[in-house]
Amino acid sequence: MKNIYITLMILLSFCWLFAEEFDIKKFSDPDKYGWSTPQKFYEARTELYNRQKLLQIYEMNRQDITQNIIKSAVAPGWGHFSAQENTKGTILLGIEIVLLGTSYLFYDQAMYNYDKYKKSTYIGDINQYYIDAKDTYTYSQIFLGLGIAVWLYTIFDSITASEQYNQQLWNDLLRKYHQQKLQITPDGISLRF
Repeated sequence: MKNIYITLMILLSFCWLFAEEFDIKKFSDPDKYGWSTPQKFYEARTELYNRQKLLQIYEMNRQDITQNIIKSAVAPGWGHFSAQENTKGTILLGIEIVLLGTSYLFYDQAMYNYDKYKKSTYIGDINQYYIDAKDTYTYSQIFLGLGIAVWLYTIFDSITASEQYNQQLWNDLLRKYHQQKLQITPDGISLRF
């Protein structure tokens, strides 16, 4: 117990030796913020309050990038629709439907030719059905690969679309805030120049 008191005393003495003197004038000097008058202090406080309100509005309306990535991973273009890039979302969704649909049609044709290949007894038909099945299966895989590439691009591009939406939202809020020169508030009417 005696060792604890001695350690505490040594620690307090070091703190007292190395502590700087607290300067109340330096701490409470309003000029360091550019508030030379109470009016400037009030204006700065009002500006901060207004920006905090804008930030709250922004936070309520902004698009979450992670959610848009998940949406685009589930269905191509969904993240773009959320970020209000409807044209791009429609184009990407259409391309994806065409590519995957074409891949499915070639796959279906390949399986049809493969079934005919398995049931065939004539050597000429066996060779021809095998070549047809192999070619259509290759086309199916090519279109499937293109479909996957477009899907991955859609996921990646939803990040950019969300960031652009959020930036545009913030710019619109700032523009709306600064263009409102006449404001009606519960305190009365205020006119900004």
